[in-house]
Amino acid sequence: TFPTAFEGNQRVVKLVGEAYFKVSKDAKHPFIVQTEKVMTRVLGTEFNLRAYPAADTHVTLITGSVIVNNRANNKQVKLVPGQDASLRNGQDFDVTVVDTDYYIQWKDGFFYFDNLPLVEVMKELGRWYNVDIEIRDNSLMSYRLHFIAERQASIDQVVENLNGFGYLSVVRKGQKIIISKKSLPSE
Repeated sequence: TFPTAFEGNQRVVKLVGEAYFKVSKDAKHPFIVQTEKVMTRVLGTEFNLRAYPAADTHVTLITGSVIVNNRANNKQVKLVPGQDASLRNGQDFDVTVVDTDYYIQWKDGFFYFDNLPLVEVMKELGRWYNVDIEIRDNSLMSYRLHFIAERQASIDQVVENLNGFGYLSVVRKGQKIIISKKSLPSE
């Protein structure tokens, strides 16, 4: 949520979900994004903020610099480009170096997963297409994928692309995606 016009000495928006921000520099009017758990303060930068309910909060810096505050205990961390801050146990920040291509591709209308566990890929796809995901073989959970798809593609196209992996059998049944190991042809 944001006002129709910013007034005062701060530009404040509130976020539930995920958004990519490209903020014009204005030292006299800092830009602040508030989520339930963190507050991110910037002067001029590009960053991605993910704050879905019941999920980890992540702030990922593309360019510039941001300061991320934990709203519960006021702990803060300053990021440099290519870093991601995630809130661990609602207390401390874990700062890691990440591939920013994911966030740039997301902004440009693509899913971009590079060496991510299948379970993380499917959480994202399930949220986007509003479908339930069932992974029938626990050994598949940690399989890592390199997967790119257009966000405007239909769920059936995405299922077809996932079936291109030699070890996955992906089936859509209504509002559910079922994933199991592809059975090898008998000889």
